[in-house]
Amino acid sequence: MKLYSRPLSPYSSIVRALAYIKDVPLKIIAPPPGFPIPEEFRAISPMNRIPVLITGSGETIVESVVIAEYLEERFPEPALLPPDSKDRALVRMFARITDLDVLTPMMKLFELHSVPKRNNAEIDAQFARLHHGLAAIEARMAQGPFALGDDISFADAWLTPTRFIFNNFRAMTGRHDLLDAYPKFDAYQQIASQHPALSRVLGEMTDGLKIFLSELEMGAA
Repeated sequence: MKLYSRPLSPYSSIVRALAYIKDVPLKIIAPPPGFPIPEEFRAISPMNRIPVLITGSGETIVESVVIAEYLEERFPEPALLPPDSKDRALVRMFARITDLDVLTPMMKLFELHSVPKRNNAEIDAQFARLHHGLAAIEARMAQGPFALGDDISFADAWLTPTRFIFNNFRAMTGRHDLLDAYPKFDAYQQIASQHPALSRVLGEMTDGLKIFLSELEMGAA
């Protein structure tokens, strides 16, 4: 199988985390360079975005949540969803809240802070949404060893790249105290760094961030 992915992409990192935990045989391929991804990539990804999984039989699967479900069914060990239907729903709910109510507004805020003319009303609205999302996952997080308790799950795959992105996000927005009200979420990167697969993702994202910032500096020169 092949996975089109970029090291710093949080959505690609979610899939890589799941694949590494399950020891899925994957060939990681970078899409064409550029942001946004060049239109030529649409021949591989109809939505022209990553991640994209190409199965062994040649099927194309897009969207991180769909790829995650496919990998869970195709490679059931170790299980990253619990056996009980209620518990599975709770793990999926946590992952979706992280995706839609934390990662999504944060990525939107990156965009809003990167333009010369600031839309302060929209920035305030997105920060309000972000805080609601952070409060929701903080209330559901365990004290470890993983996001939701004793067992690693989808929640950890979503939380690992999301928490990493906050490091640069706080510096960019000047809100260094952003996570003070969410101590369990704030401490999660240290938890993730102790697991081999999640630590591997954090390392890849760290390298990707260095490359991104270097390219940004070169572009500004």
